[in-house]
Amino acid sequence: MVGHTDTVRCLQVDDEKVVSGSYDCTLKIWDIKTGQCKATLRGHEGAVLCLQFDDTKIISGSGDKTIKVWKQIDGHCVLTLCGHQDAVTCLQFDSSKIISGSLDRTIKFWNINTGNCLSTLDWMKSEGHTGVVRCLQADHWRIVSAGDDKTLKVWSLETGQRFVTLRNHTDGVTCLQFNDGVIVSGSYDQTVKLWDFSVC
Repeated sequence: MVGHTDTVRCLQVDDEKVVSGSYDCTLKIWDIKTGQCKATLRGHEGAVLCLQFDDTKIISGSGDKTIKVWKQIDGHCVLTLCGHQDAVTCLQFDSSKIISGSLDRTIKFWNINTGNCLSTLDWMKSEGHTGVVRCLQADHWRIVSAGDDKTLKVWSLETGQRFVTLRNHTDGVTCLQFNDGVIVSGSYDQTVKLWDFSVC
């Protein structure tokens, strides 16, 4: 699949397509069977650093400090979310909200229909991250986030309350995944750590 003119930074795949985001400020939708580019989404003024899609929409976060909501059927941008003070590094969404993390060290909750910022988790008000938020994942009731402050934090999805801060990495945390039993995290410290969710 050739078409981007700079580094490909993020992507997601399903049975029919690949959506990719690039430092060339675009997203591309590719046919997974033919490898052909079906659409190029233009509108970001900075590198596309993170994305996620479902059956109807694509959400992207960028170095231009914004999040964009795109209609998948025609590639039209229907919302631009402004509020982060630096690049948007990670995001996840469901039918009602978008959760985003940023170089500005905050996590924000957004209404997916209006684009309004609902709340912000930061280190001053919410015992949030004191470094860049590199990654996050959410399920139906909790969020796990991690960043350059060497910690992982577990939050209530409904209230934004911090349940616990996990400390053991000796450098920034770059990636994470979790299920009902465990959290797995990777770090600049060259380790992968397994955390028991039952005692977090």
